Amino acid sequence: MRPNLFDYATSELSQDAFLCWLLKWGEPQFSKTDQALHDVAVQFIQRIFEAHKCNLDEKIEQVRILRQFKKIDILAVINETYIILIEDKTYTSDHSDQLKRYVEIIKSEPATQHFIPLPVYYKITEQSNYEALDEAGYQLFDRKQMIELLEQHDREVPMNVILEDYLYHLKRLDSKINSYKTLPVHAWNSFSWQGFYHDLQKKLKGSWGYVANAKGGFWGFWWKNKKLNYYIQLEEAVLKIKIQSDKNLDPKVYRNQVMQEVFSYFKSNQLTISEPKVLRTGKTMTIAQKEDYLRTSSDGFLDLEATIQELQRYLVPLLPVDVDES
Repeated sequence: MRPNLFDYATSELSQDAFLCWLLKWGEPQFSKTDQALHDVAVQFIQRIFEAHKCNLDEKIEQVRILRQFKKIDILAVINETYIILIEDKTYTSDHSDQLKRYVEIIKSEPATQHFIPLPVYYKITEQSNYEALDEAGYQLFDRKQMIELLEQHDREVPMNVILEDYLYHLKRLDSKINSYKTLPVHAWNSFSWQGFYHDLQKKLKGSWGYVANAKGGFWGFWWKNKKLNYYIQLEEAVLKIKIQSDKNLDPKVYRNQVMQEVFSYFKSNQLTISEPKVLRTGKTMTIAQKEDYLRTSSDGFLDLEATIQELQRYLVPLLPVDVDES
């Protein structure tokens, strides 16, 4: 396997540079240098316009690139009329209303307020939800869309080596995320869990993401309901039943009270759970767990439908109404 640029250019800044480079190739004079690369760049720009249902009637004459303007990842000014705003999220996600804030900056700054903004959220991995995009007026451009764009041109002409590297990088990443389908559960990695949670979410409404802790963190999936005093969280291979402490009650007393209620309910419904090996008190406490919620074949591969059916049995009180996904 030959060296791939993106094995080494792994940061979001490196991907920012790639996107800026690709956008700049949309200018017409570069068609004489590399027509195929120019065509990819033009189609990338056009697809952003189409996503916003904005007609680009005129020919692209100029692409002016601005990087880290007011901490915005990428700005591409098209024909001094439109401004493509790209928030590039490789392995992270949006936070602190940054998407809304960036659009407001574009609309208020003297240097940019006269442009028509076209905000884009560029994401090559997975995340739990994209609600913030709709609220802030962003359009998603994800890994699958970029693979489709690059593969389309790969079939027609020999690719530029950088585009070829990037396509292979995305396809390899796609394979990693879908590896939960092709690897036995014991061999799953962080990407496998993301792929599993992504597809699980299609069947069982909930939220998921990376949970950092002192032990190194894990990928979790959780279901909460404001009407219940407990919630269920998958901590990769283990299902845990957790509570958040009540500031008005003694933590141990409250924990033991909820434990009694939960164990009584689960036992009466023929659902098996066990106490954690260590009972701790704190802001968030694990009061029960189940270490065998995943259903697998005889050779250790996930049976997704059987796993969903097993989870549904435990989630009956949590799923019907008033789900809190925060």
